[in-house]
Formats: sequence, C-alpha cells, structure tokens
Amino acid sequence: MLYFVITLIFFSSIEVVSKDLMNYLGPFEMTFIRFFIGLAGIVLYAVITGDIKDLKKPGIRDYGSYAVLGFINIFFSMTMLQYAIKYADPAVVALIISSNPIFVYIISLIMKHEILSYRKVSGFILGIIGLSAVLIKDFNSIRFETGALFALAGAVSFAYFTILNRDAVAKYKPMTVNIGSFFFGLIFIMIYFLIKGSADVSPVIFDSGIRVLKILYLGIFVTGISYITFLTAIKKMGPVASSLIFLFKPAVAALLYYIIISQPVRANFYVGLMLSAAGSYLILKAKPSNKAEPECVK
Repeated sequence: MLYFVITLIFFSSIEVVSKDLMNYLGPFEMTFIRFFIGLAGIVLYAVITGDIKDLKKPGIRDYGSYAVLGFINIFFSMTMLQYAIKYADPAVVALIISSNPIFVYIISLIMKHEILSYRKVSGFILGIIGLSAVLIKDFNSIRFETGALFALAGAVSFAYFTILNRDAVAKYKPMTVNIGSFFFGLIFIMIYFLIKGSADVSPVIFDSGIRVLKILYLGIFVTGISYITFLTAIKKMGPVASSLIFLFKPAVAALLYYIIISQPVRANFYVGLMLSAAGSYLILKAKPSNKAEPECVK
C-alpha cells in the first residue's frame, strides 16, 4: 500500500509542479529535461540491481519497436501533456490523461483486440460524458478548452502507446522496454531541436532555486522513482488494483492544485471526475476479453 500511495502522489503532482515551469520552458524542452533525468535515474537503478544486463538481449527489430514507442509516448504524448499543462488547469489535464482505460478500450475495439462488453461499453459511455463535461468550455456555443484538447491528444496517443507496449513487455522486462523507449524518445526530441535550430528555454529559470528543485523533482521522483514504486505496486497488488492510481490521480491533483496554487477548479470538473472515474472503473473491473494490459509508466 505504501508504494501505491507514493506513486499516486508523484503521478498526481506532475501537472501542478510543472505548471509554473511552462512559463520558462517550451513543452518539448520540459519533456526532454524530465525524461533525460528520469532515464539517468532508471539506468542507475538498473545498474545497482543488475538488470542492466538485460539491455543486451533485444535484437534490431526490438529496438525498432522501442523507437516507435518512444516517438508515440515521449515525443508526442508527453509533449502534448506539457502543452495541455501550459494552457489548462492542472486538475483538468490530470482528469483527461487519467482516462486511459476509456481510450484503450475504444482503440482496442477498433484494432479488434477487444470484443463488445455491456459493462465496458457502459463505462465508455459514462467516461465520454464525463470528459465532455470537462472538455467543453461553453455549452451554448460548444467551444472547447485549448489546453483540454491538447490533453485529449496526449491521452489518446498514450492509450495507443499502451496497446503497442503489450507485445514489448510480454517479451522483455518493463524496465528494459522503458529504458529503450525513453532513449529513442529523447533522440527524436534532439532531432526536433536540430531542425528547429534553437531551444525554448528562458535563462532566468535557473535564477530561482525553487524552479530548479521543481525540475529535479519532476525528473528524479515523477519520472524516475515513481516508475520503480509503480512496478513494485503492480508486483505486490496486481495490475488491476494498481491501475486504480489513475482513478484517484485527478482528485489528488485537484487537491494539490488548491493547496499549492490556491485556486479551486471549476464545478464541471467534479461532474466530469465522477463520471469518468465511474466509467474507467467499470472498464477496469470488467472481465478481461484478452491478455492483461501492459505495465507502463506515465
């Protein structure tokens, strides 16, 4: 239970902690720094535990799949997350990103990895209604929140990454897969920087010790240590029980948002939270129609 709580707090804090940093860093830059520090931490942990030797096992084709996973998850999904954090309330972003089971189910249906299930379809409908309550800024003219749309793009792409990740973690340890995908994701962002010709980094970000500590926290704890505690929680509690982290994450993020930034979230957030959480719960607790979902880190 301790690992569950630690992971929940770390996962729930990314949107709130990185909100201020988005005034000084571009989304790609924030993603690169976070995963560079996180990768260094995971590699260090793998060296200490001896798991680093597993990196020699994958073949050329496996590394190709790691490159695809890195592009979808880190280069696109996590960057969309940072764009969302820049333009939307952290709690709203957390809710949309945490609706992963809803998007995984619909994409799995399209890819014919899932079959229609009364409970899962009911959960999907509830989830979509809940997300609509959060996404739509003005119901009179049906205008959407810009940041929420970025979060939606990140959530859908992360769901697709989750599905593609299934075969990779079935063949190799999750740590091996994540080290590989982290590495290639960072390479893609570096290529983007080379093409762009510059990085969106304000030098004044390093003038504040608080902001530097926030960057280190996001890299070491949110992207590095939380990965280890999440896998430990999965091992001790099982993947379904551990997935409940994503149901509690929006509520904890909203609480942190109020405590740290001293701003309450809009009323429609709570409506969306209850509906999307109920929908995700129905999907997670339904009898699986195929092999279990992979273990991956946000």
